[in-house]
Formats: sequence, C-alpha cells, structure tokens
Amino acid sequence: MPGAVVIFQLADVRYALPLPAVRECVPMPALFRPPGTPAPVLGYFRLGAERVVAIDLAVLLGLRPWRAVDQAGAETLYRPLLLGPEGEGARVAYMVDGVLDVRHVSGPVAAPCDSATAGDWLVGELDLGGGCTAQLMDPDRLLMARERQRIDHLLSALQERDALWEGTDA
Repeated sequence: MPGAVVIFQLADVRYALPLPAVRECVPMPALFRPPGTPAPVLGYFRLGAERVVAIDLAVLLGLRPWRAVDQAGAETLYRPLLLGPEGEGARVAYMVDGVLDVRHVSGPVAAPCDSATAGDWLVGELDLGGGCTAQLMDPDRLLMARERQRIDHLLSALQERDALWEGTDA
C-alpha cells in the first residue's frame, strides 16, 4: 500500500507520510502570527501569491506541549516544514524535528506499535529494514474538519485585511 514515503523525526519517534502528501520540504521562513492564533499554528508565510499555514505537528498531535517561547526562537529556526500539496482550502505545512529519508517501501503495513493509545491519524507501522520502523500517518486525518474550517476562517480574515491596503504602497 504505501509506495514512496517521506520519513521524518517527531518527538523522538520516526514517522512517515505518503509522498503525494508532501509537495516538498522547505526551510522555516519568517512567519506572521496574528493574535488569537491557535497554539499548534506557528504562523503564516507567503509562497508566491499564496498564504501557507505553518503548523507544529508535534503540538497538534499532542506529542509535545505548546510553549510560547518555542514559537519565535531558535527552537523552530532549524526545523523543516513538510509542505502539503495544493488543494481545497488553506495550504498547510507541518513543522517536524527533522527529515530523514524519502524511500519506496514495499510489503505489508503492520498495525500501529501501540494501537490502544495510537491516534486515529496513525494507520500502521512500516518496516524500514535494519531493525528500524516508522509509524505511518494518514495525511487526511491530521487535521479535523473543524480545525480546517478555523484555519480557512483565519486566512480569510487576513486576506480581507490585506485587501484594505491594496494599492496603498508608497
């Protein structure tokens, strides 16, 4: 089932996302974080004309607590973002602790390592060989519908505010 996957580190565990869910890996850009932004959202950045939402994946999934000092400091500076594909709604990039590999994985997907405590965003465990495994995530289950709606609403508000200032550059 998996095919090509992006393998990354997050809170001392290896995880994987199917390659179609990751358009590219990008360095952390300068972010804008307006007041009232939910804790897992690091902020927003521009990619061409598009505004992208950067999310701390470990905080979103409850793997690490949110701390305000992390959001603007060296904690995030050297962590990569996994940029999702274009689609409906806001484009999302997930901050991870490090990207380890992109590889083709064949063979069966085992049940998650601890299916009793695994989030519904985990769909299985991949054998990477050499005694290494990675927990396979379902990219469609990372954000709940209400979280996507809230992100879309926040971006709409930012775009409306940007529109007020169009044509006023000196």
